[in-house]
Amino acid sequence: MSDHVPQIPYATELKRKAIHLGALVLPASILVLPRPLVLGALTALAVLAVALDVAQQKVPAVRRVLIDRAFGWMMRPEELGTGGRIVFNGAVWMFLAAAACAWLFPPGVAAASLAMLMVGDGAAAVVGRRFGRTRWPGSPKSVEGSAAYALTAFAVGAAIAAWPPAELGLVACAVGAVVGAAVEALPIPVNDNVRVPLVVGLAMVAVGA
Repeated sequence: MSDHVPQIPYATELKRKAIHLGALVLPASILVLPRPLVLGALTALAVLAVALDVAQQKVPAVRRVLIDRAFGWMMRPEELGTGGRIVFNGAVWMFLAAAACAWLFPPGVAAASLAMLMVGDGAAAVVGRRFGRTRWPGSPKSVEGSAAYALTAFAVGAAIAAWPPAELGLVACAVGAVVGAAVEALPIPVNDNVRVPLVVGLAMVAVGA
């Protein structure tokens, strides 16, 4: 999603990614709150996000509030759910990914895989759309954007690893950053907000995070 052929203005992309960074509260909660509370809260948020997105696509009154008045300005055309087919937006996928990571991985891995995506994807969008010149074969993503992803993702992972309760190693962070950049760049028809953190979490567990 980060440096596709632009579908929304660059200034809007920046605002969208700023909101993306606000979602860092999700991995932070995984790190500091009791696990049962985190699992319950993230699961409830994921269910609520799905329900609201379905409602705005099926109920005109809900759509007027959520899309026409609130969030429509920053949504990509493919997220608006036209034509009768239910399509989840990026925020919904993020809530689903947060819940899935919290259930599947240790807290340090779950928090890192999510935070690395949130920061790395934002960096890839900013750098890729402004400075991206070299495209990966078969992908609309750029080498420059992927490099920005990997560097910033590793920095975020290292910051989390510096907090001892996370029980996270720098090798796992490096692997997660590289794997995340690669998976984010692949032209796979699965939203990167969900595919990237899940694959990164699996990779980090595999190397003994």
